Amino acid sequence: MTQNFSSLPGFSAAKSHLLENALTVSGLFERISHVDDEVPGWPEPEAAPDDAPLLDPSAPAPLNGIHCMQALAILQLAKTFEDRALTALMRDGRPVCLTLPDHDMGEIVEIAAQALYPEAFAVGRSGKIWRAPEAATSGKTIIALAEVKLRSFLHEGHNALILTSVEQTTSPQVQDLVGHDLRLAPISHEMILAVLSLTHTPTSPGVTDALVDTLPTTTELGRLTSLKLIMAFQADTAIEVAQRLSRFAAAAPQKAGPKLSDVFGQEEAVAAFMQLQEDLNSWQAGEVSWEEVTSSLLFYGPPGTGKTLLPTAFANSAGLPLIKTSYAECQKAGHQGDMLRALDMAVNEAINSAPSVLFIDEIDAFYARSSEVHNSRYMIGVVTGLLTQIDRVNATAGVVLVGATNHLTVVDEAVVRAGRFDRHIAIAPLNLAAITSFLQAKLGHVVEARELRHIAARMIGATGAEIDDFIRKTRTLAREAQSDISDRLLRRAADLYLPCPDTPLLRRIAAHEAGHLLIGHVLGLPRATLARVTSKGGAVLRDQRVMQTNKTLNDDLAMLLAGRAAEHLLCNSISNGAGCGIDSDLAKATRLALQAEAQFGFAENTMLWHDIPHPPRPYDIPHDLAVRATARLKAAEAKATALLADNKPALTKIADTLFETREIEGRELDLLLEEATNMDAVKDQVIEAQDGGW
Repeated sequence: MTQNFSSLPGFSAAKSHLLENALTVSGLFERISHVDDEVPGWPEPEAAPDDAPLLDPSAPAPLNGIHCMQALAILQLAKTFEDRALTALMRDGRPVCLTLPDHDMGEIVEIAAQALYPEAFAVGRSGKIWRAPEAATSGKTIIALAEVKLRSFLHEGHNALILTSVEQTTSPQVQDLVGHDLRLAPISHEMILAVLSLTHTPTSPGVTDALVDTLPTTTELGRLTSLKLIMAFQADTAIEVAQRLSRFAAAAPQKAGPKLSDVFGQEEAVAAFMQLQEDLNSWQAGEVSWEEVTSSLLFYGPPGTGKTLLPTAFANSAGLPLIKTSYAECQKAGHQGDMLRALDMAVNEAINSAPSVLFIDEIDAFYARSSEVHNSRYMIGVVTGLLTQIDRVNATAGVVLVGATNHLTVVDEAVVRAGRFDRHIAIAPLNLAAITSFLQAKLGHVVEARELRHIAARMIGATGAEIDDFIRKTRTLAREAQSDISDRLLRRAADLYLPCPDTPLLRRIAAHEAGHLLIGHVLGLPRATLARVTSKGGAVLRDQRVMQTNKTLNDDLAMLLAGRAAEHLLCNSISNGAGCGIDSDLAKATRLALQAEAQFGFAENTMLWHDIPHPPRPYDIPHDLAVRATARLKAAEAKATALLADNKPALTKIADTLFETREIEGRELDLLLEEATNMDAVKDQVIEAQDGGW
């Protein structure tokens, strides 16, 4: 191991500490003499012969593992206070709090701090170290008694270093005193190699590469207890230390539950988490700073699409603790003060458990502060409290923040802006390919692929939760029948638990979605990427606009209302499908029309800005604004109806294809729209529509 560690922060102090505390000084002399020539008169190490074995021979009289652990803690402390020395922080007059991985590290770090910063804790100086009591025995009385000593230090004018751990507790009074709250730097491969170079001197150049290949990852090292680390250092040779560490890491309990490999169909979200996992490993290895890591993600989409599954799967894959909270969970605590305290507790747990994942569900329940909801002053306080906690999390290295919402548009803009949630990812219902892959992974070993594809076609538009539910019911049915799962049993489960195809309903839904597709294509809206028809409804996904003009807004209104118009043309009536819920076609069109008249400055008679609550409520909308918005909606529907009527053959072809295939996406969808429309004839109609004052 020829690597020179003399420039590693804390290395000289670790070496001196080992020399002073060696159980066998002669043995330590032999081991350390090769590291550098700082000690005059030390003999030069003999060069290793060319045929030296890869694995180093036993070192004489190995050190006690605790001494090795103390040397490692010195390196961790030096890394923790690399930017600003502990001595300087303590001079600020307020205690410095250092959170450790476990309670057993307290005594080790205390000794390491005194070795690394002797001037801060010398006899007669003002520095004192106080260790919080062990969590297992910490009743209120024990905590209070233990804190008496800390209070006496502060009363006497001493500067204090507080050592605590994730599972330990200090009173709120002590927490309020803390001036600097830090976490002990994680163990890196370089730190392990540096300690081994002092305590388990290898004799062949190839040992360093063998050690690096054998050591567990930095994330796995961070999960090992102090006792396991000490036991590993008690091995005779460096390679045996690495092997013990690897065995201990492999034997550590693995998180049960889904992993990222169990998530289907959400490629963007899974890719983001996989990159984040790599960045976490690089951060723990000291290769990147936390500021370079995109560590906050916001998922949005319909209920049941996997927004909760994703952070759980990521935490399990990365081996990180997952701390969950939500608006409803916090609200259980009571009124505003109790609610914010509950949110604060969840954030504290995530910070103290770092590296960790904090998942805040139901972000949309924290209404925008500008919304005219009941008791809006209350909500202003709640949202402001949420912003404060998000900022705390984002300022803490090692905490991954994940939020989820069903309705992105109702979340306060300050919550979702960059710097709080840096990346927004849409979570959509699974497509046919994803559903097939899901079923294949769960049932492919017992059911033919053809049967799985047939079942997947009946489940188009289903969420991951619904597919899981169907698989559970299928397994239950097999147990009731005392039978294995077979093609026949799967068909029986599908007939029992999946919606039966309703031909008239599916034809109406196909007509509705065909209207959206045709008008969007004819008017040149952003490209449609997917269209589907299910017994629960249909959907057309398309790219989003960056900016609106009066013309593009009216085109969007025509597209949104084209579903109603297509139903009228092909089914001779309209259904309530365009107006079901706050995310329906009619709801989106209404809000867009109101924004055109009251917020975007597109109105002819006024430029006054007017707030539009979500969802819009009739009694909040002035009469003249409602009249103008209604006229805009009616004109857009008339435009859609005229264009669809003139292109009824194209509309029919698209609707028939959608009814047969149930789902079309990508290039296949592009080709369908191109084939179904006679572009020369349509262009003339578009020009007429544009010349009509739109």
